[in-house]
Amino acid sequence: QLFENYSRKYDDESFVQGTEGECDFIEREVGHNKSIKILDIGCGKGSLLKALENRLALPTGIDVNKQSLTEARRRCPKAEILLTGAGEMAFDNNFFDGAIIQNTLHHIPEIEIQKSLQKALGFTIPGHPVLILEPLNFGSYFEIFKPLEDETDVCQKALNQLHRFVESKMGRLKDAFEYMTYVRVNSLESIINEAISVDPRREKRARSVTNDMENLFHKLVEKQDGFLVLEQPMIAFVLTEF
Repeated sequence: QLFENYSRKYDDESFVQGTEGECDFIEREVGHNKSIKILDIGCGKGSLLKALENRLALPTGIDVNKQSLTEARRRCPKAEILLTGAGEMAFDNNFFDGAIIQNTLHHIPEIEIQKSLQKALGFTIPGHPVLILEPLNFGSYFEIFKPLEDETDVCQKALNQLHRFVESKMGRLKDAFEYMTYVRVNSLESIINEAISVDPRREKRARSVTNDMENLFHKLVEKQDGFLVLEQPMIAFVLTEF
C-alpha cells in the first residue's frame, strides 16, 4: 500500500474534522496570524475559503468550475478567487505561507499532477506545508456515490503520481496519515445535485442510477445529533520542499 511506512490510521488522528480541522492543522504548521496567505487549490464553492477567511488567513482560491466560483465569490468577498487550473496557475515564488489541495488531486488531469504539485511547492515558502487531502475508496459516502461515478481508479492514479513525485525527490513527504470525516447531508437528492453542479455530465447517469443510490443511502446513512451523517475516510499528505 502506498506510503504505508508513513501513514498512521485515522483511529490515532482526530484533529481533522471538516473545514475547521484543516484550519487547525494549518494554524499548527504556520502559526495563527491574520496576515497568513493560504492557497486553496480546487476551492469549489468556497467552504474552506470561508473558514480560512474567518479564522486566520488571507486566502486565495482557484478552480476550473465557473459556477462554483460564483458561489465562492458570494461567500468569500475578501478572498482572491481565480478561474484557472492547477497546472496553469501562476503566482510569485515563495508567496504563500501554505497551500491545500482538498478532494482535488484526483480531478487534476493525470498528466498534470506532478507539474501542479511542483508549482504548489514553488509558490509556498520553503519549509511550509502543501497539504493534500484525498478520499479513500471505502466508507458509506464513497459506496453511495459509486453507482454514479466509481472514482476508485482515478483516485489510485492520482496517488500513484504523488508517489512518483516523492520518489523522484521533487518534494519531501513530511507526514502522512488517515482520518475519518463525517459528512452531514440533507438527503440523497442533495448529494446528487451537488455532484451534478461539479460536473454536469453526471446528470444523465444520475437519472439511471438513482434507485441504486437510494437503496444504498437508506441502508448506510446514520443519524447523529439529529443530522443525517455519512462516513468518508480520508488520507492526508504533508509535502514541503527539500
